[in-house]
Amino acid sequence: MNITYVVLLILLLIYIPFYLYVRSSPAMKERGIVKYGPCVMFKTKHGIRFLDKAARYKRFWKAFGTLSKVLAFFLMIVILFIIVIDLLLLPLMMDSSGIGIEYALALPGINPMLPLVYGVIGLVVAVAIHEIAHGIQTRANDMDVESVGILYAVVPLGAFVEPNEEQIQKCSRKARSDMFAAGIAVNIIAALVIFLVMTMGMMGSVSSNVGDRAAVMNVSADSPADDSGMGFSSVMLKIGSDEITYDELMEYDLSPLAPHSVVYMTSDGPKQADNVYLGVFIDGIAKGSPAEKAGIPKNSFLISVDGHDVSSIEEFKRIMQEKVAPGASVPVVYSQYIGGVPAPEETVTVKLDERDGNAFLGVTYSLSGFSFTTPDTVLQMAKNPFHGADSISDMAYSALSYIGRPFSGYSPVPQELQWWYHSSFMSDGAFWIVVQTMFWIFWLNLVLAVTNALPAVPFDGGYLFRDGVGAIVDRTHKDAAPERREKITDTVTRAVSYIMLCAFFLIMVVMVI
Repeated sequence: MNITYVVLLILLLIYIPFYLYVRSSPAMKERGIVKYGPCVMFKTKHGIRFLDKAARYKRFWKAFGTLSKVLAFFLMIVILFIIVIDLLLLPLMMDSSGIGIEYALALPGINPMLPLVYGVIGLVVAVAIHEIAHGIQTRANDMDVESVGILYAVVPLGAFVEPNEEQIQKCSRKARSDMFAAGIAVNIIAALVIFLVMTMGMMGSVSSNVGDRAAVMNVSADSPADDSGMGFSSVMLKIGSDEITYDELMEYDLSPLAPHSVVYMTSDGPKQADNVYLGVFIDGIAKGSPAEKAGIPKNSFLISVDGHDVSSIEEFKRIMQEKVAPGASVPVVYSQYIGGVPAPEETVTVKLDERDGNAFLGVTYSLSGFSFTTPDTVLQMAKNPFHGADSISDMAYSALSYIGRPFSGYSPVPQELQWWYHSSFMSDGAFWIVVQTMFWIFWLNLVLAVTNALPAVPFDGGYLFRDGVGAIVDRTHKDAAPERREKITDTVTRAVSYIMLCAFFLIMVVMVI
């Protein structure tokens, strides 16, 4: 059993009787330890003095309130954009398998994406500074804070600040908006600062001795790559006696098809694989494609197209772009990989389609079933969310992809790949502990900021939206009674909240199931 689940089970067995005791104990309530839904709140007056001291700089917090509302509005646009795009993509999402219900639970250790220790640290920091920001703005606007404390359920979930609700309702819209926007602003500012320190500071000290080599990122089943023993994170060093880089490998002359000796590096040191057949390998066949119609099987080597030898990955690209015409009927020679060796060559006639102005065969291909990258590429992607982007739309897509990279195990570099790199700043073990801690603090602050900007009650963005609607209604319905204006504001806010929450949960359900 995974050690994470063992730890969580032990913590759960401790938490359940503790929660039941808190729920029924007047003595615990007198000490400020009370239930809050399925959680336990540890309330205290300690910390309010800190809020008072920080709130003394009212001119600063007034300016920060304005900045907070600008940032909150910007993130509100971002989350609305993401929801609209996801709604448009729902038909495609429904046709694919979901990521699993466990990904919908933002609980470190339960969610496979969130590591227990790093996730708890990141979540506690993000929630704590969010609530502290609310508390400081509450006091800066002369409203009382009743208590502060910790929210706990199996693992610590963060801190909280409990303002005086009656005063919140009676204060000005500006003061209330400053308070609600403060948490969003502090989270996004913290995320940006930590990101810059992590990428430009910490990751700037990283280099790799194998930066330009071909590193294995995926291995197709039942392929020569699968039979070679070179697994995920292996780095290819030599083919025979030839030292090889990634770029050289893509152009490496692999004809005629023959077994090769490959020297590669792993975290345990150099190794050698013998009798590895290297060539342009068909990993998949597109449905309805020319290759499928011609009967070309998956797990086959491409030998030639229209008499042009498929001698390398780059050569195959050139053949399809420059040497054969879309719509042409051409002979394709292939060799199926069966039982660890290529079968005798077979030839079929294929009528090529057209795709983006080029001839289209309809196969996904790789070098013998390997998917490669370079350590330098992974490092650049970890340091720069806009790596490789040439336009604003590319930059937006790259930024969203970077935020989603933890779903693929990047934080910012998968643990299995960290041996590729060395830091000049500190020991490698300590370096990656610090970097991963910073990454999860950055990521959870960012997610908390964007999520809270959703214009739906009970999120902070919902209350900001309500006050914005209220200000508009006051201007457009000056002659209406206050009760009437309040009713219109509530109706609009409630309707938008229902729409936003339904859209949000619909997307979540489709993604996880």
